[in-house]
Amino acid sequence: MGAYPHPKPRRSAVAAASVDAGEVAFGSRAALAAWVGTHRSQITRAAQGQELGGEEGWRLSGLAAVVTALLAIYEPEAVPGWLHGSNPHLNDRRPLDVLARGDVAAVMAAVQAARTGVYA
Repeated sequence: MGAYPHPKPRRSAVAAASVDAGEVAFGSRAALAAWVGTHRSQITRAAQGQELGGEEGWRLSGLAAVVTALLAIYEPEAVPGWLHGSNPHLNDRRPLDVLARGDVAAVMAAVQAARTGVYA
Protein backbone atom coordinates (compact mmCIF):
# COMPACT_ATOMS: atom_id res chain seq x y z
CA MET A 1 0.00 0.00 0.00
CA GLY A 2 1.27 3.43 -0.91
CA ALA A 3 1.48 6.29 1.51
CA TYR A 4 -1.40 8.70 1.56
CA PRO A 5 -0.54 12.27 0.67
CA HIS A 6 -0.61 14.76 3.48
CA PRO A 7 -3.88 16.67 3.48
CA LYS A 8 -3.64 20.20 2.23
CA PRO A 9 -5.21 23.02 4.18
CA ARG A 10 -8.88 23.00 3.32
CA ARG A 11 -9.88 25.68 0.89
CA SER A 12 -13.53 26.14 0.36
CA ALA A 13 -15.24 27.39 -2.76
CA VAL A 14 -18.29 27.83 -0.53
CA ALA A 15 -16.44 30.35 1.66
CA ALA A 16 -15.38 32.34 -1.39
CA ALA A 17 -18.89 32.21 -2.86
CA SER A 18 -20.29 33.39 0.48
CA VAL A 19 -18.11 36.49 0.30
CA ASP A 20 -19.26 37.10 -3.27
CA ALA A 21 -22.87 36.89 -2.09
CA GLY A 22 -22.07 39.25 0.78
CA GLU A 23 -20.66 41.76 -1.67
CA VAL A 24 -23.95 41.67 -3.59
CA ALA A 25 -25.75 42.49 -0.34
CA PHE A 26 -23.39 45.15 0.99
CA GLY A 27 -21.37 46.45 -1.95
CA SER A 28 -18.05 46.17 -0.12
CA ARG A 29 -16.08 43.74 2.00
CA ALA A 30 -15.68 46.37 4.70
CA ALA A 31 -19.45 46.75 5.11
CA LEU A 32 -19.85 42.96 4.97
CA ALA A 33 -17.21 42.50 7.69
CA ALA A 34 -18.94 45.05 9.91
CA TRP A 35 -22.28 43.24 9.57
CA VAL A 36 -20.74 39.80 10.07
CA GLY A 37 -18.93 41.09 13.15
CA THR A 38 -15.37 40.40 12.12
CA HIS A 39 -12.33 42.19 10.74
CA ARG A 40 -12.11 42.84 7.03
CA SER A 41 -8.99 40.62 6.86
CA GLN A 42 -11.13 37.64 7.89
CA ILE A 43 -13.46 38.36 4.98
CA THR A 44 -10.45 38.55 2.65
CA ARG A 45 -9.28 35.14 3.91
CA ALA A 46 -12.77 33.72 3.38
CA ALA A 47 -12.72 35.11 -0.17
CA GLN A 48 -9.52 33.11 -0.67
CA GLY A 49 -11.30 29.96 0.50
CA GLN A 50 -10.56 29.84 4.23
CA GLU A 51 -13.59 28.85 6.27
CA LEU A 52 -14.90 31.44 8.70
CA GLY A 53 -15.98 29.68 11.87
CA GLY A 54 -18.24 30.43 14.79
CA GLU A 55 -21.20 32.75 14.79
CA GLU A 56 -19.56 34.89 12.11
CA GLY A 57 -19.34 31.90 9.78
CA TRP A 58 -22.99 31.05 10.40
CA ARG A 59 -24.01 34.63 9.65
CA LEU A 60 -22.01 34.67 6.42
CA SER A 61 -23.29 31.29 5.21
CA GLY A 62 -26.90 32.23 6.07
CA LEU A 63 -26.54 35.47 4.15
CA ALA A 64 -25.10 33.57 1.18
CA ALA A 65 -28.05 31.18 1.15
CA VAL A 66 -30.54 34.04 1.21
CA VAL A 67 -28.72 36.06 -1.46
CA THR A 68 -28.52 32.98 -3.69
CA ALA A 69 -32.27 32.44 -3.33
CA LEU A 70 -32.98 36.11 -3.99
CA LEU A 71 -30.86 36.08 -7.14
CA ALA A 72 -33.16 33.39 -8.51
CA ILE A 73 -36.06 35.87 -8.44
CA TYR A 74 -34.52 39.37 -8.57
CA GLU A 75 -31.80 41.17 -10.46
CA PRO A 76 -28.60 41.67 -8.42
CA GLU A 77 -29.30 45.41 -8.11
CA ALA A 78 -32.57 44.71 -6.27
CA VAL A 79 -31.12 42.37 -3.65
CA PRO A 80 -29.61 45.02 -1.32
CA GLY A 81 -32.91 46.92 -1.18
CA TRP A 82 -34.79 43.74 -0.27
CA LEU A 83 -32.29 42.86 2.46
CA HIS A 84 -32.01 46.37 3.92
CA GLY A 85 -35.72 47.23 3.73
CA SER A 86 -38.45 46.35 6.20
CA ASN A 87 -40.37 43.21 5.35
CA PRO A 88 -44.00 42.55 6.33
CA HIS A 89 -43.33 38.79 6.51
CA LEU A 90 -40.77 39.52 9.22
CA ASN A 91 -43.02 41.78 11.29
CA ASP A 92 -41.61 44.81 9.45
CA ARG A 93 -38.06 43.97 10.51
CA ARG A 94 -35.18 44.17 8.07
CA PRO A 95 -34.11 40.76 6.73
CA LEU A 96 -30.50 41.61 7.59
CA ASP A 97 -31.44 42.20 11.23
CA VAL A 98 -33.28 38.87 11.39
CA LEU A 99 -30.31 37.11 9.78
CA ALA A 100 -27.91 38.76 12.21
CA ARG A 101 -29.89 37.14 15.04
CA GLY A 102 -29.43 33.76 13.33
CA ASP A 103 -32.96 33.15 12.06
CA VAL A 104 -32.15 32.02 8.53
CA ALA A 105 -35.39 30.02 8.31
CA ALA A 106 -37.61 33.08 8.87
CA VAL A 107 -35.78 35.04 6.19
CA MET A 108 -35.95 32.13 3.74
CA ALA A 109 -39.70 31.93 4.39
CA ALA A 110 -39.93 35.62 3.46
CA VAL A 111 -37.95 34.91 0.28
CA GLN A 112 -40.37 32.09 -0.52
CA ALA A 113 -43.30 34.45 0.03
CA ALA A 114 -41.71 36.95 -2.38
CA ARG A 115 -41.12 34.20 -4.91
CA THR A 116 -44.70 32.97 -4.81
CA GLY A 117 -46.33 36.39 -4.57
CA VAL A 118 -47.81 35.89 -1.10
CA TYR A 119 -48.69 39.16 0.63
CA ALA A 120 -48.52 39.69 4.37
